[in-house]
Amino acid sequence: MISYKEKGAGSLPLHSRSERLMGTTITISLVDEQADCLLQGAFDLLKELEYRFNANSQESELMEINYQAGIKPVKVHPDLFELIALGLEHSLAPSSHLNISIGPLIQTWRIGFADARLPDSKEIEAVLPLVDPHFIKLDPTSSTVFLEKKGMKLDLGCLAKGYSADKVAQYLKEHGVTSA
Repeated sequence: MISYKEKGAGSLPLHSRSERLMGTTITISLVDEQADCLLQGAFDLLKELEYRFNANSQESELMEINYQAGIKPVKVHPDLFELIALGLEHSLAPSSHLNISIGPLIQTWRIGFADARLPDSKEIEAVLPLVDPHFIKLDPTSSTVFLEKKGMKLDLGCLAKGYSADKVAQYLKEHGVTSA
């Protein structure tokens, strides 16, 4: 959806576009002579990032890491590596409540799906040993991620939207946008 709102005489209109991505509606509004092209570029970037970070898509780069848990390291795109490294740093920080290895626990509830449910305590207890960021190994030299235990799953939902917003802001600034 694209909408335009006229501003005062002699000024450029505010261009806005909304799309459903990353489990929510994202709206970007900006003022620029190349607004349509820049909005398209921003949403193309968001779609690319969603493809990389999506914990619910069978084809995402993140899911490949989860599939290879306990098997082998996976080489990933620098954006995904950077986001995982940031999440791991915060997951391991003393008194932090962030844990990017929470994927197996999230999946027991089926949060975000039509079959969401309350798991029983045995199901929860069974996956808790997999929810430990100490078993996430990163190799910055080869840009690989390895989950040491079979069944581990990363979930970056707690970080991905903010990281993506930062990337879009950077993209717009690099293209000279001064109002967005």
